[in-house]
Formats: sequence, C-alpha cells, structure tokens
Amino acid sequence: MYLQTSKYKLQRKKPSRFNLALIFILCLLIVAATIVQGYIVPRVPALFLPTPTVTRPASSYAEDAARLFQEGKLDSAIESYKQAILLAPTNSDLYVALSRAQVFSHDYDGAVENAQYAVLLSKSAVSYAVWGEALHRREATKDLPAYEDAIRQLRKSLDLDPSLALAHAYLAETLMDWDYGNWETASEHARTAITTAPSLVESHRAMGYIYMMTGNYLEAVDEYSKAIELHSKLADLWLPLGDCYRAVNELSKAIEAYAQATLFGPNDPVPLARTSRIYAGLGDYPKAAQFAGLAVNQVPLDPRYHGLLGVMYYQNNQFQESIPELTLAIAGGTVDAGVVKGLPLGPWPISEYYWTYGLALAKVGRCSEAIPVFRLLEQQLQDDDIAMANVTEGLTICKEIAPTPQA
Repeated sequence: MYLQTSKYKLQRKKPSRFNLALIFILCLLIVAATIVQGYIVPRVPALFLPTPTVTRPASSYAEDAARLFQEGKLDSAIESYKQAILLAPTNSDLYVALSRAQVFSHDYDGAVENAQYAVLLSKSAVSYAVWGEALHRREATKDLPAYEDAIRQLRKSLDLDPSLALAHAYLAETLMDWDYGNWETASEHARTAITTAPSLVESHRAMGYIYMMTGNYLEAVDEYSKAIELHSKLADLWLPLGDCYRAVNELSKAIEAYAQATLFGPNDPVPLARTSRIYAGLGDYPKAAQFAGLAVNQVPLDPRYHGLLGVMYYQNNQFQESIPELTLAIAGGTVDAGVVKGLPLGPWPISEYYWTYGLALAKVGRCSEAIPVFRLLEQQLQDDDIAMANVTEGLTICKEIAPTPQA
C-alpha cells in the first residue's frame, strides 16, 4: 500500500525583509526617551510645589535706602524705599522715610502723598510732622502759598508728642515763611529742636534758616555748617550756605558752596543761576553767560533762565545772541524741548529781561521793536528808578528823546 501525498503541498515561506526606515525611527524614539528620562525630567519641577526663589526682606531695602540717602543719592534711595514698601505695604515708617527723602529731592507731590499714607497707617506724631513739612514745601513753590494746613498738621504732631524735635524744626521754618513777624516764636521752636535733637540735620537747618531770614548771616553760616557736618551730601544745605556767604561778600566760598549744591542736586538750576550772578557782579561776563547757559540746559522750558542768559549775553556785548534768549523770556517760543511760555512784565528780575531786551534791540538798530518795550515799562514801572533809567537810555539811543545835557 502506498501512501499518497496530500494535494496540499507544504511550501516554505521566503524570509521577509527588514524595514530599515521603521528601525531607524524606533532607534530615534529610544534615544529621545532616554534623553527625556535621564536629563529633562529630573530638571522639571514637580507640579504644585513652590518655586524656590531668593526674596530680599523689606528691611534690606530700607537699609540700602538709608545708606543711599546718607550718600546723597536721593533718587536711588527713593527707589529702594519704594521697593521696601512693596514688600511691607503697611509699615508706616517706610512711608515716613520715603516722604522725607522726596522733600529733599523736591518731589513735593510725592512727599505729600506718601506722608498721607503714613498718617492713614499710623496716626503718629512723626507721620503728621512729615505731612506738615511736605505741605509746607509744596505750598512754597506757589505764587500765593497757603501754609495753614501745613501748620495744622505740625501742631497736631506736637499735640501728640510735644518733644518731637522734627516737628519743632519743621514748624520753625514754616512759621518763618508764613509770617515773618513770627520769627521769635519760630526761633523758640528751632532752639527746642536743637536742644532735643542736636544730631538732627533739620534742627540746625531750621535755626540757620531763621538766622538767614533775619539777616544774621554769620550765625546762619555756623548753623548750616553744623547741619553739613551731619550730612554733607544734601544740596538743600549747600545752597543756603552759599546764599549766606554771598550776602557777606565771601564770594569764593559762595561759589564753592553752589558747586557742592550742583554736585548733589544736578537737576537744580538755582545754584548755577546764582553762580552766574556772582560772576556778573565781578565783571566776568563770559563766565556768567557760561553758567547761565548751564542753567538753561537744566530747564530749557523755564523762561526765567533764558532771560538770565540773555542778560549775560547783553552784558558781554553779544547783542545778537541776547535777543533770541530774551525773546523767549518775554514772548515765549519753541525750543527743541518744547514750548516756552513768556513772562508778563513784573518786578525785578523780570523787568530786567524787558529793559535789556529793549536795549539790545536798540543797539542793533531795531528801534521800531524796542520803543514799544520802553513805553510799556514807562506805563507799568514808572516808580522803578532803575527801570526808568534804562528806558531813558534806550529812548535816547533810538533818538526818541534828546540826550540829557551833562554839566
């Protein structure tokens, strides 16, 4: 018997070829997974865990601010105080310190605002004191200052703490500005401040201010010098010291003090302008014009400093250069920084800008423009002997009147 083979024949399959592209992709995935697992994943922070950060405490910023304030870096000190407040917004002492620094940097609106915050947080004597001082300084910048509110806050401060030297010092200066005849009462407050806190800058500044305002310039120099010994890098101390030296004709010391005021208050044109006046008084008109020009650079939109520069150009016989500056002072105009608003005729130094403008026009042959200026001065300042003398000179140059015969 023979076995028959099945009709289905067993066939051997051919081996399939490897898919090289797929293998390459799989290798790439393996390598990527290894990188993610070994390098990236360990560096991804776990979800919902706080991110570790280094946060400076408010006290650290406050310490930096106090140091910067002592170094005379007021802008940096103010920024550090603001950072401290962001971290400790309910700390009234920080607002007090910030307001005090802003007063010295002449940011009176900011000083008032932050002093008010201090009072809201803590109705303390020192909070009311810095509020009163900020109000006083802000009002002093106005044509018609109203010091009643400042005095009210300062008296409230002393009601809360009758021995607070800062409030006595602030009140002394405010009383002098509010009512000059009140100088004896102001002096009492200043002396109380010095007796209570002889190491407080404001104590000696207040006494110095009273001496200066009453014409006791040497005594004022002594008090301002004591204040500078306590804090040598505040422009607000060097400026009045320069004024006192100028008043007693110690001009080199005055110039030096104004230079220090400019160093520590580089945005303030006042010491530059006063230095310009000193050099003009010495007959050094080129240098006077130089300092007046620096003042204009500080505040290019302020017509008073254009007027000062115009006067100094005129005194240096630079008539053509003086006219544009005096035009800005009187009529206004446009400069690179914006629009300058002219000043209406008023007492010196504004009157000086007007008669100098008229004289400059007359000396370059523009009498048709000069004569109306002189007539305006005649109408409004007929009681001002200096103004009338310059009007007479100008009208004589323009042949409107005959020269006065000399004896």
